[in-house]
Amino acid sequence: MDWSDPKAARGILGANVKRLRKAQRLSQERLAELTDLDQPHISEVEAGLINLTLDNVQALAVALGVEPSDLLKPTGRGG
Repeated sequence: MDWSDPKAARGILGANVKRLRKAQRLSQERLAELTDLDQPHISEVEAGLINLTLDNVQALAVALGVEPSDLLKPTGRGG
């Protein structure tokens, strides 16, 4: 993992959000409702396209039932 590349962290976070969302059988729309974000924003997060605020990372973690730091842990699996 090359942490010097800011896109790497976004990719890991996005892959973890998508993996956890699917494991809980949540749609992007339902996760958006739980986090007060909109569905296109969730889609961009999962694709690693946007730089989230800490508030949004925390909201996603709470909705997915994990610690915010868990969203940045590489899993060794592809998204």
